[in-house]
Amino acid sequence: MTDHHKPPPHVDQSAFEEVSMNDDLGLGDKIGRKPGTRLINNDGTFNVSRKGYRTFRPYHELMEMSWPKLLGTTILVYIVLNLIFAVGFLIIGTDGLSNVEPNSPFYYRALGAFFFSVQTFTTVGYGGISPTGIATNALAALVALFGWIALAIVTGLFFGRFSRPGNMIMFSDFAVVGPYKESQQALKFRIVNVRDTHLINLSARVILTYLEEDQRKFKPLRLERSRVSLFPLNWTIVHPITESSPLRGWTEDDFYERRAEVLITIDGYEQTAAQSIHNQNSYIHSEVKWNARFEPMYLEREATTELHLDRLHVFTTLEEE
Repeated sequence: MTDHHKPPPHVDQSAFEEVSMNDDLGLGDKIGRKPGTRLINNDGTFNVSRKGYRTFRPYHELMEMSWPKLLGTTILVYIVLNLIFAVGFLIIGTDGLSNVEPNSPFYYRALGAFFFSVQTFTTVGYGGISPTGIATNALAALVALFGWIALAIVTGLFFGRFSRPGNMIMFSDFAVVGPYKESQQALKFRIVNVRDTHLINLSARVILTYLEEDQRKFKPLRLERSRVSLFPLNWTIVHPITESSPLRGWTEDDFYERRAEVLITIDGYEQTAAQSIHNQNSYIHSEVKWNARFEPMYLEREATTELHLDRLHVFTTLEEE
C-alpha cells in the first residue's frame, strides 16, 4: 500500500495550484474525500443532492423527470382536472346536462358529468350529452378553454423532450490499464454511438483527480488522440503513461488509497438534429481493471463492417491469455 499523504511520483508539484484552479471542471478541491464517494455518476449526472430552498419550476421539472413519471403525471393531472370539473357540473345540477336524468342514481349522474367534462376538455363532443342553461354552458366553455391550454402545454413539452438529442454515447463499464506500444502502459476506455445518427467533430477531455493531504487535486491527462472528425465505429481513448504522466508509477493500491477518479467530458455535433451534444462520465478505482486489454468490437465482412455494441465492455486480463 502507498501512503496517501505522499505526492504521486514523477509529478511536477509546482503545477498543482494552476491545475486545481483551471482543470477541476468546477468541482472544487473540498469534495469527494469520504471513501466510496465519486464526483460524477455512471449516468453522467453529478453526485450532488440539492437540499433546502428550491424554486418551483413546473416546466423544467417536467422536462427533467423520467418518461414513466412524466406519463403518470400527465394522466393523473388529466383525471384530477376532469374530476374537479365534474364536481362543478354536479353542483350546478345535472338537469343542465341532456340525457343525464336528474333523478337517476348518484353514480350515474357523477359518471355522466365526468365523461361530459372529458368530451368537452378534449373537444371530442360526441353529442350524447350536451349542456343546457347559462351556468352549464359557461362551465363547459371554461372546460374547453382549459383543454386548449393543456393541449398546448403537453404538445410543447413532448416536442421539447423528443427534440433533445438525448444520450447517444455509451461508455465502457470499465477502463483498463494495459500494454501500449514500445513496452509502455496506457489507461484506456471506450465509447460508441448507440444510435444510427451521424456524430462528427468529437473531442475528449480526461482529468485525473485524487486526494492529497485531504484536498482534491486535478491533473489533465494527455491523450494519444483527443479529437476525431468522424465517429462511425467505437473510439478507444488512450492516455499513454509516459514519464510525464501523473499516473507514472501508480499501482492499483495507489488508485484506491488516493480516492482517485478519472473524469471524462465528450463534446461533439449531431448532424441529424443539427445541435451540439455533451456527455460526461467517470471511473473510480473499482472500475479500472489493471493489466488488461479490450477485445475488438467490429468484424470485417465482404460488403460491410459489423459493429457489435454488446462487446463494448468486453475485456481480457493478461493472466487469462
